[in-house]
Amino acid sequence: MALEMHLLQLEYEFLRALGEAEAPLGASTLVHTLGKKYELSQATIGRKLMEFDVEGYTVLEGRKGRVLTDKGLNRVAHLEKELQLKNANSQLLQRLNDSGESALLDVLVARRALEREIASLAAQRATEDDIKLLEASISNQLDLLSRNIIPYEEDREFHTLLALAARNQVLLHAAQLVWQTGKDFMETAYIRRTVGSELVVDHRNILDAVIAGSAEQAEAAMVTHINQLIEDVKRYYKIQNQKQHQS
Repeated sequence: MALEMHLLQLEYEFLRALGEAEAPLGASTLVHTLGKKYELSQATIGRKLMEFDVEGYTVLEGRKGRVLTDKGLNRVAHLEKELQLKNANSQLLQRLNDSGESALLDVLVARRALEREIASLAAQRATEDDIKLLEASISNQLDLLSRNIIPYEEDREFHTLLALAARNQVLLHAAQLVWQTGKDFMETAYIRRTVGSELVVDHRNILDAVIAGSAEQAEAAMVTHINQLIEDVKRYYKIQNQKQHQS
């Protein structure tokens, strides 16, 4: 992600500089600005400009230098929006990577807002194949629990399958952002096992509502599930704090 962001930012700044210039720009001029900023040689900048020519973003005006084409202007606008989105996503992922009770609760509150709608849509749109995959996921969870293995990957799988069954790309993308670190699944699965809650029971209730085709029941079952996660996290950290004070 860091390399991708760097390359996009570099392309954006090059094209924007050409677009904002009052006269055509060449590598010899850019080496004093962007060249110094990114530690690029005049030869490297020249090759980059030729790449822009090939893409149709720039055009060479004699020996004066290059100017931005209409396609280049559109590319600048596209890159600006893409960089804004990636920066916003990066800030969100940084928040999700933070440790502690507060950060984990923030993740769960975000999940509740997204996944209640996902569950509702899944109840309306899930196919027989979707339901078979969800049933298999629950069976895998039960099998692992019988062997005293915490099924945190299977927990993630169940919620992913449900989001796919909802068939809403915006909700899926938003949920995947929240899930991306995987940390909340590992921590909440461990916490629920530690405080004695049953993760699979919640999943079963959600799936039963989906099978029944009841959007309201599915939404309620998901909200109950996430609320229980929130309560278990609070309970777990309360116990840990008490232990620290006693030691």
